[in-house]
Amino acid sequence: MLKSLALAASVANVVAASSGCASDPLFAAQPTVAMGDSMTMRTFVKDTTACVQVTFPSAAKTGWTSIGFSQTPYMVNNPIKNVVVFDTASAATKLYLMASYESHNVPLQPGAMSITPIQGSVANGVISFTFERPLVATTQYDIDLDPTGATCVIWGYAGRAWPDKHSDYGAVYVALSTSTIHDQATIRPTRTPAIAAVTFGIMVVLGFIATYTSLCRRLLRRSLWPPSKRASEYAPDPVNVGEAIIVLVYVGGAVVIGVTVNTTFADLNTSHRWCLIAGHVALQALVFLLLPVARGYHWELAFGTSHDRALKFHRWLGGLCFVSSIVHLVLNIANQVAIGDSALYGPQDAVPLFGLLSFIAFATMSVVSIDPIRRSLYEVFYYHHRVASVVGLVFVMLHSPTVQYTMIFPLVIYGVSFISRFRGFFHRYQVTAVASSNTVLLTLPPTTQTTKWAKNGNPCAYFWVNIPSVSLLQWHPFSSIVTRDGQTIAFCLKSMAPDSFVDHVVKKVAAAPVGTPLGIVVGGPYGIPAIDVDTYSDLVLVAGGIGITPMLSIVNRFRHIPGTRTIHLYWVVRSPQDLLAADDVMFPLPPNVRPTFYVSQARESGAVASRYADDHIPYVHGKPVMDELINTTRFAANKAANSVGILACGPAGLVQETEWYSHKCGFDFHKEGFAF
Repeated sequence: MLKSLALAASVANVVAASSGCASDPLFAAQPTVAMGDSMTMRTFVKDTTACVQVTFPSAAKTGWTSIGFSQTPYMVNNPIKNVVVFDTASAATKLYLMASYESHNVPLQPGAMSITPIQGSVANGVISFTFERPLVATTQYDIDLDPTGATCVIWGYAGRAWPDKHSDYGAVYVALSTSTIHDQATIRPTRTPAIAAVTFGIMVVLGFIATYTSLCRRLLRRSLWPPSKRASEYAPDPVNVGEAIIVLVYVGGAVVIGVTVNTTFADLNTSHRWCLIAGHVALQALVFLLLPVARGYHWELAFGTSHDRALKFHRWLGGLCFVSSIVHLVLNIANQVAIGDSALYGPQDAVPLFGLLSFIAFATMSVVSIDPIRRSLYEVFYYHHRVASVVGLVFVMLHSPTVQYTMIFPLVIYGVSFISRFRGFFHRYQVTAVASSNTVLLTLPPTTQTTKWAKNGNPCAYFWVNIPSVSLLQWHPFSSIVTRDGQTIAFCLKSMAPDSFVDHVVKKVAAAPVGTPLGIVVGGPYGIPAIDVDTYSDLVLVAGGIGITPMLSIVNRFRHIPGTRTIHLYWVVRSPQDLLAADDVMFPLPPNVRPTFYVSQARESGAVASRYADDHIPYVHGKPVMDELINTTRFAANKAANSVGILACGPAGLVQETEWYSHKCGFDFHKEGFAF
């Protein structure tokens, strides 16, 4: 009884000091604004004072209830701001400073309070408290209130006594004078979409300059550091000057994004700002990693390369996106964000749950992309990438409007390239198929289209090939071979593992009667070598195993192009019969080709009979000694090193050694391979 009298006396004293805002009949007539599932708030403005009433019906389960006026929808801001806390046990309304998310660092506001508590009670299971405060900030911990504009009101409550961690929290934007949700957009826009677009635009301009200026092409092709002599999964690929410039432009864009995000959200505390910066860096990486997989002629047009040459950037950006997304997630957890919540959160109206789901999808893609997993389970990797990428993109687009705006450009590029690839479904052919022990040669019939590919296609061109009778869904890249007569193209496929796609093709062709046509679908062509093979007086072609296919295409291409070019062909296989894998489209070789064939498992040198060559095909046992094949003395007749071009395709060790000697001699080098 005495406690109730004391509380009544206290309220009477406060009311005596009130401005009259809370006692105005219009205040009681104001509508209420919902905050979360149960809490409501009523606001009113009279002259220069705002009054607020908060009601919460779950007193039995609540230790404290709080609201605060904030510049952002976060609980902790920079500089530090206050919140109004109503303690259920004492029915007291006080101001505390939100210095951090740690319960030991939320002190009582020092000095005189900038609010006037009017009423506070816990009755019939309902919490209710009312207070007034001036519209103009009276302490450094207040913010000015706009009676008609959008005021951010943060709220929270907990089951145990203050300052225990909140059970739920949120933010609403309210028009204080009308006590209604403000309909003005509350998302704080950033310049990330524009910066990403400008960054890519700069890359395209530089790409055009490099592609169509011969001097720039040579300068930008030079490596910044020498390649490793031995193949190693830990040895970094050499980066040429052009690629380094692209990386610098990208990094510059990332720095600008980080600075602008930091400036835009300067009123947030450090942890929240770094969280947003990490999120925007991940978003920029997502934009650019999507571009290299949009295969099409635009890469050759703008950058003088094909999308497969840009796949190294796809892998790098995938790693950057994964790491920055982890930082973004960890900082969100540290900031006590409910990452499983589906409600809008923060100054960019992000939905945490959708962000978490997109992270899970993209994270699983990163795991199956680890090189040993990707190589041993390629089909799992391929189909998982297809499905998880769609899931991840859908959820990341739902995560935030900023993501939606930023992703418009790369998705349009990818969509256009995807539509253009549909023409591949109309390139259907009945091909001649010839199988050997572990290879199959598929030769397309001469048509207007196949002849155009043979005569006008780029050296080292490849196609995506589908064989419906083997698999309706699987598409695999294979180098095309210009036939000896130059009228069509062929593909030589080698089975690298039992039950693989090619293994099934080989078995199917071997089991069919000789001459049985095989239906295939091809999409392409794609690919262009890093060097212009037409500009060299000497071409050195080094191949291992099935790596002969792009080299053989170059040989046959030059059968019908007049000139004095000399082609040095070195091919390493395991058994003599492997030399006949592409017999139909290889022999006899033209007179300007100087071949040397190596059989690594042969005990002595010998020869094999070709159905098309007049003489047997001689071979040398063992493997090539690379410094005897690639050296400056051998090509001393050429006055300039740039008159010698080296191309290699095959096992990693062979290609790596070839690249090392090419770099040592100053010869231009191109390696062909598919690291999808």
